[in-house]
Amino acid sequence: MSEIPFSIAESNPQYPPFAVVTESDHSAWIIIATPLCLSCILLFSLINVFIRQTNRVRAGLDEACLASATVLACIQSSVVLGACAKGLGKSIELLSDRSLIKVQQMYYVSNLLFVVSLGLSKISVAFLLLRLTPQKEHMRILHGIIASTAVWTVASTFTVALQCNLSHPWILIQESCPGVFLRLKLISVFDIAFELSLVGVTIYLVSDLKAALDMKWTVIFAFSMRLPLIVAIGFRLATFNVAGLTTNPTILQAEYITWTQTELAYSIIAATIPRLRPFIKKLATNYGANPANGYGGGHANETGDEQQSGSLQMLTLRPKGKGDEYNYRIWSGGVPGRTDVASVGSCDSQHMIIQKDLAWEVDPDPNRRIGSV
Repeated sequence: MSEIPFSIAESNPQYPPFAVVTESDHSAWIIIATPLCLSCILLFSLINVFIRQTNRVRAGLDEACLASATVLACIQSSVVLGACAKGLGKSIELLSDRSLIKVQQMYYVSNLLFVVSLGLSKISVAFLLLRLTPQKEHMRILHGIIASTAVWTVASTFTVALQCNLSHPWILIQESCPGVFLRLKLISVFDIAFELSLVGVTIYLVSDLKAALDMKWTVIFAFSMRLPLIVAIGFRLATFNVAGLTTNPTILQAEYITWTQTELAYSIIAATIPRLRPFIKKLATNYGANPANGYGGGHANETGDEQQSGSLQMLTLRPKGKGDEYNYRIWSGGVPGRTDVASVGSCDSQHMIIQKDLAWEVDPDPNRRIGSV
């Protein structure tokens, strides 16, 4: 019996890669890093929105700054991806004169958006810390950090905007940009200093808390998640090609652009992490508030205006025995329309319950005793 020859045609289609890194094309680094960073930004932003909707809390300046930073970061990432479509990441020999000008313009805009978004993300963290403490000493330090960061953001924006020829500052090729790397290093030094100051003021803030050590470390850990930004800043400086900025920036700055996207994305993510409930609940509880039912203490200034942080349900953020504002504390035995947490399982039964009506008088004078009727 003769064998019948047969063949099996195996289909193994090979699709070309989305982007390829070659000697004249490094756009793949940017194309991969930018959407990945943008996805992380959107993910953590959705988590933050979900937390706020769940807790039904009002937004403050910290949330406004974080939202603004997020929107600008999304726009910045879109501009970078649009520039990649025009030829960013490729050698200038592969681009037409029109595309080359367009790429430089879009890259110029992305750098400005990066600086503003980065500054707003830092300010949002400072405003969050500001809402966690009524201590005037803490507040003075945080106000100083906020003001300094705002000045740094504006100064850095003008530094980036006016880096080369003022008549057309977006043009880099064959232009003179003296001191551009020195200015970048100065911007980065202050960038690192602000990150260290935010972590340092967090440690100083929790040092006065009457809380267990592990709870303090949890809070410090949440805000210390900004420290890896220093690594991204270092790599960003190390990959900046000074000579290539004015010769072939579209390809020689590709790795620098990748680390720029990484720094911006992680800055917004690190600003969102402390807002996660497992971290902030410990700080809210040990500063005097009870997140379970919203009861707690309060503080008022000399005008009698009550200050409170609705977003974190903290009515007293003062360590015991410190501060120069007037103190008062109101303990409520019941709130209309709310079931007492301690009587769960009683089915709202009124049997064997002794009721007592109390009236409290709040006296702003700390030397007088609060009377009860």
